[in-house]
Amino acid sequence: MSHLSDLKRFYKQAEALDASKLRNSNSTTPLTFAVERDNRRVFIVAHPADFWFHFNEKLPEEKCAYEVIIQHKDGAPCLLYLDLEFRIDLNENSNGPRMTKTLIDIICVYIKNYWGIICNEANVLNLDSTRDKKFSRHVIFRIKNTAFMNNMQVGRFIKIICADIEEYLTADGCAFHNILSYFKREHLEELIVETGKKRKLFIDTGVYTKNRQFRIYKATKWGKLSHLRLAEENKYMPIEELKNKELGIFLESLISYFPDKKKLVFLEINENFKIDACKYTQYNQKKQLQKYPSDQNKESLYPVIDKFILDLVHPGTIRAIKFFEQSQTITYEIVGNRYCANIGRPHKSNNVYWVADLKYRCVYQKCHDQDDCPNFKSKATPFPCEINFLLNDEDDDLFFDIPETLENQSVSTNTNKSF
Repeated sequence: MSHLSDLKRFYKQAEALDASKLRNSNSTTPLTFAVERDNRRVFIVAHPADFWFHFNEKLPEEKCAYEVIIQHKDGAPCLLYLDLEFRIDLNENSNGPRMTKTLIDIICVYIKNYWGIICNEANVLNLDSTRDKKFSRHVIFRIKNTAFMNNMQVGRFIKIICADIEEYLTADGCAFHNILSYFKREHLEELIVETGKKRKLFIDTGVYTKNRQFRIYKATKWGKLSHLRLAEENKYMPIEELKNKELGIFLESLISYFPDKKKLVFLEINENFKIDACKYTQYNQKKQLQKYPSDQNKESLYPVIDKFILDLVHPGTIRAIKFFEQSQTITYEIVGNRYCANIGRPHKSNNVYWVADLKYRCVYQKCHDQDDCPNFKSKATPFPCEINFLLNDEDDDLFFDIPETLENQSVSTNTNKSF
C-alpha cells in the first residue's frame, strides 16, 4: 500500500477537498481530516496511516480530530454509520448498551431484507464516548467490500428505519411489520428517549449532510475528555489483522476509507426509494446504459405536462426531469419555489419536487426534507382536460381511466411497497 509521505495543511476545507481529490486513486487513498485547537480547525490531507501516527503524538486533551465525509451524488463511497446519544439525567432508566444492540440487530435484518447481505455485531465497530451526563456512541458497519454510494443514501436508509419504528410504535401493536414485529415491543419502545423538548429516537439523523465532520477513533471534543474508545460490548472482528492493532481499528473505523475500490459493491437507495446494488467498476457503465441517465434534462416527452408543472410552481422553475418507465411517472425537481403543502409555507433550505403520474393522470408534490416531511405526498391534482385529451390521442391503451372522484382523493403510494 502506497502512503503519502507528508501531511498537507489547509485553512479552508474546500481547498483540502480539492487536493484530496487530485491525489485519490485506486492505490493511494488520502483522506481529509479536520483538526481542532482553541475552537479553530485546520484541514489536513494525508494517507490515514500517516495521519494516525501524527495524531498519536498529541497530548490526550489535544486529540481533537474529525474525518471529513465528502458527499457526491455520483459516488463517494462510505460506510453505514450512526451517532447515538441521549441525556442521562432525562432518561435514568434507559439502558444505552442494550438500546445500541437492539438497533444494530434491527439494521442487520434490514440489510439482509433489502440486499441479501448477512451481517451481525462482528461487522460493527461500537465506539463509546459516554460521560456522566450524556450517553454517546459511534456505531460503524464495515462489511467486507461493501459500501453505500454516499452518506446521503446512508441517511436515507437510516431515516426509512426510523420512520418504520415510529410508525410501528404509533400503531400500538395493531399492525404487522415484516421486520419489527419480531422484536420485543419493550425493546423498541426503549429506543425513544426524552430530549427536554420532545420524545424521539436516540439516533441523530443530522449526521448525513454534505462534507460532514465525524469524530475519529480515540478523539475527543475540544475542551472535553470524552475520547472515542471501543465499547465494552464491542464484538467487531477486524477484516485485516495488523501488527499495530490500534492502527487497524482506526483504519477500519474510517467512514470513507477503502484501500481497493475496485472490489466494492455499492448498496443503493435512490431518491425514489428504489433498492439496488452494483459493483464499483460497473457503476459508470450502468449510468450510461440507463434510458434516462441525466439529471440535466429540462424537457420531458410530454411538453404539455412540463408547462402544467411550470404553471403550478410559478415563480419557480424546473431544474431537472426524470422519467421512470416502470412506474410511468415523471419527477420534476424544482428551484425557486420551496413551498410545501405539508407545512403550509416554503422550506428554508430543502427543495421540493413534483411527480406526474401518467397512469392515474395526476400530479402531486413531495419533499426532500426527511426530518419534517418524511414520506409526505400532497393531495393529487388531476391533469386538465386538454392534457388527458392529448394523452388519449397518443395511445389509449397506455393509461388507466381516471376515477371520477379523483378530485376528492389523494392517490396513495407507499414508498415502502417496493421493498
